Amino acid sequence: MTDVQLALTQARYGLLTAFRTPRTVVFGIAFPVVMLVLFDSIFTSGSDTVRFAGGTLTADAYFTAGIAAYSIGLSSFTTLAIGLTNQRETGQLKRLRGTPMPAWTFVAAQLLRSAALALLTTAALMAIGVIAFGVDVSAEHAIGLVVYLALGIAVFAALGIAVTVFTPTVDSASAVGPFAVVMLSFISGVFIPVDQLPHWLESVGKVFPLYHLADGLQTSLLTGGGSTGLSAANVTVLALWGLAGFMIATRRFRWEPQAARG
Repeated sequence: MTDVQLALTQARYGLLTAFRTPRTVVFGIAFPVVMLVLFDSIFTSGSDTVRFAGGTLTADAYFTAGIAAYSIGLSSFTTLAIGLTNQRETGQLKRLRGTPMPAWTFVAAQLLRSAALALLTTAALMAIGVIAFGVDVSAEHAIGLVVYLALGIAVFAALGIAVTVFTPTVDSASAVGPFAVVMLSFISGVFIPVDQLPHWLESVGKVFPLYHLADGLQTSLLTGGGSTGLSAANVTVLALWGLAGFMIATRRFRWEPQAARG
């Protein structure tokens, strides 16, 4: 078996494990879907619009893209942070490191698993938005949508691996991961439209990657304009956060349990 096949096999078994884990299915897939239905059914009407950095968008489309960004944060950041911390503290990573398996195949498998979960959830959210709430996914902005999805998944996955450096126990990872994504969602145009936020709070949100992922996905649902929907500012901020996460992960990621040392 080649190294690539080994990574793909691990990713497949990782997905099977995820689908057999109630917490992952409920909070990683079902919860964002339920939130979208509630937000687009209760907090919007057909004529509602939201003003944001990319332009003006129907409220249904705005929340569809925003909750898609939220689901990427859950699948790529929170799930990786908790899962890797758990595997490290139970000794699984140490045992894997002691086998002939190349380390990169394990990391690649984790990234592929997170990407598959994020894409599955995003596809479900977009399908519900289009079918149930009349969200228009423009063909001219398809490039922007694909780029933001790929970049968002990569960035939050890198940050999810990096944050394990600061989570010595599973309890700490379980607190930090969901708390960070939920709190940032309130100031990143996910749960509350940015045109309803105080200016200073919106400025705080712009520092973090979730704001730029949500804004990018929302811009990708605009119709007309003849562009790809890509924004240099959004792509740059996401890339910088991804680079920071990658550097921390590659330099400080640990395979041995850390709780006893703390």
